[in-house]
Amino acid sequence: MVDQLIETEFDIGLSAGRNRLLDAGETPIVVFTDDDHLVTQRTRLPELVEKLNKHSDIDLLAALSNDEERPRLLRSNGRRLRIHRGVLKQRGSIRWCHYVGNCFVAYRDILQAIRWDESLKVEEHWDFFWRCKVAGVNVACDVSHSFKHEHIDPPGYKRHRPQFLKRGLDKHGLEKVIWR
Repeated sequence: MVDQLIETEFDIGLSAGRNRLLDAGETPIVVFTDDDHLVTQRTRLPELVEKLNKHSDIDLLAALSNDEERPRLLRSNGRRLRIHRGVLKQRGSIRWCHYVGNCFVAYRDILQAIRWDESLKVEEHWDFFWRCKVAGVNVACDVSHSFKHEHIDPPGYKRHRPQFLKRGLDKHGLEKVIWR
């Protein structure tokens, strides 16, 4: 069943697609996942939304992606952005952090304030979460919830496109993103 079909021009990029979906809805809470994330018994989506509502110090609450994509922290020395595993604090199964995978529930107004940079068709994820951190968005991950991620790149797809990485680095005055 389809409630609404949003047709776009070809290859608008991930950021523009996410912004269009964000603009199309009206609910105060939204669920964001990639098209290859699957809801399973371990997702427990209603419970994840309930936890977001329960914790006033969380604006965006993620689940794990395949039990793998762990919470991360973002640190910069002004030239390099380091994205590494870690948490700010934890309570039960919830880990407060700066960076999570792309399967989360969040308040629409918070996402509307940050939005995804449409000049970044890819390499948009670290940029989005860096801007969340700078803006003071409270990000967390509940490690007791997960989505199944069945990622398959279509023929001809290039996951890493250096022109978008460079655009993101230039935007923030950075030289490099380090993933460790």
